[in-house]
Amino acid sequence: MLLKATAAIALLSSAVLAAPAAVTFDDAAVARPQVVLSGARQAALNWGADKLSRIGDDDGQAHAMTQWGWSDCGLVKEDDLKIESLEVSPDPPKPGHNLTINASGRKGTSADVTVKLGLIKLLTKRFDLCDELANINSSLACPIDPGVYSFTHTVALPNEIPRAKFQVNARVVTPVVEEEVGCLDLWINFLVPDQL
Repeated sequence: MLLKATAAIALLSSAVLAAPAAVTFDDAAVARPQVVLSGARQAALNWGADKLSRIGDDDGQAHAMTQWGWSDCGLVKEDDLKIESLEVSPDPPKPGHNLTINASGRKGTSADVTVKLGLIKLLTKRFDLCDELANINSSLACPIDPGVYSFTHTVALPNEIPRAKFQVNARVVTPVVEEEVGCLDLWINFLVPDQL
């Protein structure tokens, strides 16, 4: 489970390098796209030339979750993967710094990860969670028995991450019948309000 979140963050850090940092026509910057998260976690991320709205609020005040956020978007079943906590350090994530991810959750198998910049898909890929556990030298190994697991992993975020808002969706599915057993929505805002 935690590996899913780690893989999504690691993929985000490498996938954002493929996105353009800025697009201009006739020396005027093109308006930034709008991202809307659906369902109960709906939070419009509105951009304008003179302001940056905060995720999930309209009061204009900065809050701890204005730079990044996550939600467990899975259908809750007793034996499904359940994300119980996700913390990052530094908070919020900063380009050019190491990102340490602490998470806890319950079992899963493979993850379908999608990284978006606005409505543009930067990455869509399936990851085998057992292979990913082996790749990061985790103390966990497959098969993973049902239970609660905690996980810490550090990845280096490159300096070249475009100053933009990104959305990551990771769906954990079973290998045979493709049944969804878990889901994570993650959004990261690399636009720093003090620098706008």
